[in-house]
Amino acid sequence: MTDLFDLDALRRRLAAAPDGARLERLGLQTVVLGDDALAALPQVVADLVDARRSEGPVGILSDRTPKLYRSADLLDHVTATLAAQCRVRSVALGTPGHPLHADEETLAKATRDGEGAACLVAVGSGTVADIGKVVAAAHGMAYVVVQTANSVNGFADDRSVLLVNGVKRTTPTTWADALVIDTDVLVSAPVEMNVAGFADLIATFTAPADWYLATLLGMDDTYSPTVVALAREQGPAVLATAPHVPHADRAALAQVAATLTLSGISMGIAGTTAPCSGMEHTVSHLIEMATMQAGREAALHGAQVGASSIVAALLWQRVLDVLADGGLSRVLVPDAAQAEAGVRAAFLTVDPSGQMGEECWRDYSRKLALWAGAGERIELAARDWPVHDRALRDLLAGPEALVAALRSAGAPVLFSEVEPPADEATARWATASCHLMRDRFSVADMACFLGIWDAACVDALLSDAAALGGAT
Repeated sequence: MTDLFDLDALRRRLAAAPDGARLERLGLQTVVLGDDALAALPQVVADLVDARRSEGPVGILSDRTPKLYRSADLLDHVTATLAAQCRVRSVALGTPGHPLHADEETLAKATRDGEGAACLVAVGSGTVADIGKVVAAAHGMAYVVVQTANSVNGFADDRSVLLVNGVKRTTPTTWADALVIDTDVLVSAPVEMNVAGFADLIATFTAPADWYLATLLGMDDTYSPTVVALAREQGPAVLATAPHVPHADRAALAQVAATLTLSGISMGIAGTTAPCSGMEHTVSHLIEMATMQAGREAALHGAQVGASSIVAALLWQRVLDVLADGGLSRVLVPDAAQAEAGVRAAFLTVDPSGQMGEECWRDYSRKLALWAGAGERIELAARDWPVHDRALRDLLAGPEALVAALRSAGAPVLFSEVEPPADEATARWATASCHLMRDRFSVADMACFLGIWDAACVDALLSDAAALGGAT
């Protein structure tokens, strides 16, 4: 068992950083990662309950998907271990055989059933952990996450991905107080979930460039070199694990878990998911939204992020070429009325009720207003463009390198390779519409404002991705 993270040392490092004063508080108190990490769970819970002088049972939040720990049922093990020292209450969510979604109905049930607990312990993957954050925030209770797979990086941040009017929204909630990651649990997790977490990390080689450009052009004011360094510093080590991840190698899974944790922390202290979430995440979110709207099962988010990162890296190559040719002097400011009609029309294809389009226009209109007032920042950026071009290229990895890493890990490279696969029409729609989903500025917005984001560009990107991925 290893407490891999000296979080106090990390706090000191962040406080001493040149931009440390701008960073948010690191609310995560304890990370226990390694062999036999679950043995620490009773003491972790007891310490939190004692520190808060809380009363009531310990709520154990989970979905109904079986999870293993050393060939036994993980939920039974956690329940029995905690029941030996305190009262416990089960907060079970979802229906057996059906995916769990963090929608309004599920959140209401979890919040109601969790009321009165002294501490909440979530046993599950990303969606369960995100729901737990909502419940813990609603009741002000201590919160512990028992991570069951290396599926996403959201276990260690203070936000939840929720469904609002059918649209995935990353919403501030609360930090977990403690994160417990036992390698025996990771080894027993489905291989595809651990591979998906590795694929999710590929976004750290594209998303920071989106964030840098957004701040440069006045669309965001949160860019932090310190945060980017934190999110990226384990990059070489995690890429080296790629061939070992699909074989459930303990050391490889522990390295991926550590990197996912640092990635999550980076988003929390930045106050935004931008360090690790750019265009590639919105494409994945849109595929998931379209799939769920059609009543079909969605693929693993991280797997789709990996495939989307290839498309984002390819688009970055095109955008940098245009910007190097003086593109900032020719940017467009879309007409608001035409933009609104375009957003609503784009989402009517998957949601005829118009609710999804309304929700997306609410966010996109804020981005459009910022862009309309960004003229001075755009002019300043254009004057020193060679400097910014070098900075952006340092933040990016080439699509060929990303394809090689994903292939090595056995992760999907193409949307047709995820399971279940995204059909060609949905992948094209999600790619073309990704910049319309939220107020976050990405390379797709830059392509749009440069006048190069059209059907031909989208088709060319998907064709290039297919060629790189070896598709016929």
